[in-house]
Amino acid sequence: MVDHAQSSGHSSHDMQMVPGESSGKEYLKLVGIIVAITMIAWWLGISYGASALNDWLRWFMGVFFVVFASFKFVGYSMFALMFSGYDIVAKRIKAYSYAYPFIELGLGGLYLFNLMPTARDILTVIVMSVGTIGVAQEVAKRSGVHCACLGNIIKLPLGTVSLIEDVSMGLMALAMLLSH
Repeated sequence: MVDHAQSSGHSSHDMQMVPGESSGKEYLKLVGIIVAITMIAWWLGISYGASALNDWLRWFMGVFFVVFASFKFVGYSMFALMFSGYDIVAKRIKAYSYAYPFIELGLGGLYLFNLMPTARDILTVIVMSVGTIGVAQEVAKRSGVHCACLGNIIKLPLGTVSLIEDVSMGLMALAMLLSH
């Protein structure tokens, strides 16, 4: 078995996989982040005249993607290592693990600035659907790996946060796409 930390040029001491925790403290952190994202999206919607559900969804998704991408950049190498362990594309193409936070950040920008709505929604549905497949496969194995989607800030089990992220963002993008 190859030590991924060793093969990536990092020592095992520098990068240690952290098992997921199902503690109340970790869930409270997640709820706090979701509440903050919701409040920021609400404020942006009021400030910039959100007049329909799609406007609010766009603000929410934009803030969500920027915040979640930012967490991935904290401990960037650890994220890439962990993500490549369960994402179906990243398992085959390691560069995707390193590109993924940038993809999310780009999607966040597209939503916040309301650019290329059809293309961004299609891309979001695809990226989130692929992510859902990998997470579902890993959860079915009951691996106990912690979710890489929030870096090392929140150490919840993989299925909890990743499924919320992938499924909810994919469904929101699909709803927006169908309403165009």
